[in-house]
Amino acid sequence: MEFGRRAFLGSVAGMLATRGVDRRAAALAGLALAALAASAEVKPIAEPWLKPGETIVCFGDSITAGRYYVPILQAELAKRGIKVVNAGVSGDKTPMALTRIKEVADLRPDAVLFFFGANDAEIGRGRWRDEPIVEPKTYRDNLMWMVHYFRLRTSARKFSIVAPPCRCEGDGRGGFGDIYRDFQLAAREAADRTDAVLVPLDLEFRWIQQRELRDPNGLLLTRDGVHFSPYGSETAARTMLRHWKLDDPAK
Repeated sequence: MEFGRRAFLGSVAGMLATRGVDRRAAALAGLALAALAASAEVKPIAEPWLKPGETIVCFGDSITAGRYYVPILQAELAKRGIKVVNAGVSGDKTPMALTRIKEVADLRPDAVLFFFGANDAEIGRGRWRDEPIVEPKTYRDNLMWMVHYFRLRTSARKFSIVAPPCRCEGDGRGGFGDIYRDFQLAAREAADRTDAVLVPLDLEFRWIQQRELRDPNGLLLTRDGVHFSPYGSETAARTMLRHWKLDDPAK
């Protein structure tokens, strides 16, 4: 997954440049990553990604379907005349999402956010061990097929893919461990290959967890190990807006 690794390094370099990271930590990480990040295939946005009058559909699982990050996006983007439609379904995985892609395409969006990965990563493991496994390569290919379908069947030309958060919190950590790494790389590769805007939410969550989560098995950004707490919801929405150049610098 060379493309995914290059995008991952680029995401780290971008975060070091845009976040208020401790200077010593930033210096150490920056020195280690500078040479590699310089050659990373990063697609920075020079201007706001969405325009007034446009509609973006959030296509995802329960993290999208629930009242987590989507209401925050709706409130913030409404100020810019941008409509946000929630197309999340609880329990969805990318193979299942492909079966309902036509109904989402029928919403005729100008842009689509893809936020899958929690269920893809967890099924076949831990308490979901009896379900068929979705391999990271399959997850990547499914994301790419979704983007391809929208390009083929709709007028949408703006796509964004979220790299799933870095690990479960609380009891989920004991049940699943750190299972997301390969899915994060797969999301990056899918974004690279489809020219989608990557939202490196995994890195954002990791910075916060390393800085603020005192108990390795505690809860901070989620309320149950996977679904976002108010802090996690706010972090997710603000990270998306920042990487779309649609954030309010004052917040």
